[in-house]
Amino acid sequence: MADLPSVEAYLEGKSPDGIALFRRFEEMVHRCGPSEPAPRSSVVYSKRNRVFAGAFVEGRRLELNVDLVRDVQHADLIAAFNTTKRVITHRIRVTEADQLDDSLEALVVEAYEDVGPGFRGR
Repeated sequence: MADLPSVEAYLEGKSPDGIALFRRFEEMVHRCGPSEPAPRSSVVYSKRNRVFAGAFVEGRRLELNVDLVRDVQHADLIAAFNTTKRVITHRIRVTEADQLDDSLEALVVEAYEDVGPGFRGR
């Protein structure tokens, strides 16, 4: 996965529908507090000290990675798997803007607060 210079470089050539969903998710991440995007060729990660979420456009839909320290169920969950001993990555598929709702935002906030700071010294 190659680093890209910007989110705009990642979104170049993507479908307008996918970009619109990505931008709504990006707003959700910004509401959590300070973080920075880490754009790669295939995904844009959101991180504080540690990556806590990621988003990638697949055609007209958006695929999300939300890292949590617990396993959760969500209506749009397509997979969940351990990425470390402590962190479970939850893959969520978004095809419509209304799926970017309060329940998903609560998971992103949880990821931001629990995983984003990292675990060193905790």
